[in-house]
Amino acid sequence: MKSTILDTKDKRILLELDRNSRQPISMIAKKVGLSKEVVNYRMKRLVEKGIIQGFHAVIDTSGIGYKIYRLFIKFQNVSPAIEREITDYLKSLNSVGWIAAYEGFYDIAVLFWAKDIYEFREIYDKVLDKYGKYFQEYYISIVLHIYHFKHNYLFDSKDYSEAVIGGNKPPADIDELDIEILKLLAEDARSTTLDIGKKVGASPNTVKYRIKKLVDSGVIVAFNTMIDTSQIGYQHFKVFLKLHTVNKQIINQIIEYLRLNKNTIYITDAIGLADLEFEIQVMNSMELHNMLRGLKTNFPDVIKDCKPGLVFKEHRINYLPFPSEKNKTSSKPSSK
Repeated sequence: MKSTILDTKDKRILLELDRNSRQPISMIAKKVGLSKEVVNYRMKRLVEKGIIQGFHAVIDTSGIGYKIYRLFIKFQNVSPAIEREITDYLKSLNSVGWIAAYEGFYDIAVLFWAKDIYEFREIYDKVLDKYGKYFQEYYISIVLHIYHFKHNYLFDSKDYSEAVIGGNKPPADIDELDIEILKLLAEDARSTTLDIGKKVGASPNTVKYRIKKLVDSGVIVAFNTMIDTSQIGYQHFKVFLKLHTVNKQIINQIIEYLRLNKNTIYITDAIGLADLEFEIQVMNSMELHNMLRGLKTNFPDVIKDCKPGLVFKEHRINYLPFPSEKNKTSSKPSSK
């Protein structure tokens, strides 16, 4: 597939959306030195081209009582039609927050939200009962933390700030109205307070106050823009690290090293397949090789093994365990 070349104006707009996808167009226009009309037109064009896949509130579900579990699956005897059927079934589950197709030692990864291990086991058993005969191998992983980073490599920027979900946190003080607002922001972070208010039966000022409260309390940790970087020439890899020695100090040192790498977009601290995981977006396999070589060089007595896998399609991304089934909102830019 021929990659799209972004001009300077598109990159500047994407940079601002990468920092905060909920920014009003008027604010983005002021920061990038363009008119609101030009910014709105260019954002719509980026959406139409599929470079922008959507805008989502990144919600720390640990604050509303949910843990993160994952299932990594290697298929067997699966036709393209059966694979689509399995993927569609997983997409239909409200407990599923993320589905990605891989090229590597497994074929698909699925992230589940559940209140506890017993709830996850119930969901997991249903999936295995329905499609387990097509699973050659499968692995379970429990996520402790996921670190989200900016696309620094796209913009030659050095914004090393992070948004973190997970951890052992006390429940946030939220009610049903907060949940309804979160559902809509999880689907479209650019929904206006007016549109949200109409759908949840609240005034725009009430919605604005509730969103601020959700941000201040750490339930919403970021407003994210999903950028399909494959269309602009980048490949997305997930890397699993096995370490000789595992302790908090070493894990933190590796996380800090990866955080300062401009190509790192996610780091996952989990129990299961690996001691640490991270995701990077690079132009080619040589860039991947050089990055992994640098990691091994900096931690020669720590890194036991690195296993990269190519992420070639993300079928679903949703940051809330109970997405709205009605009033689906558009990913197209609003003019707020």
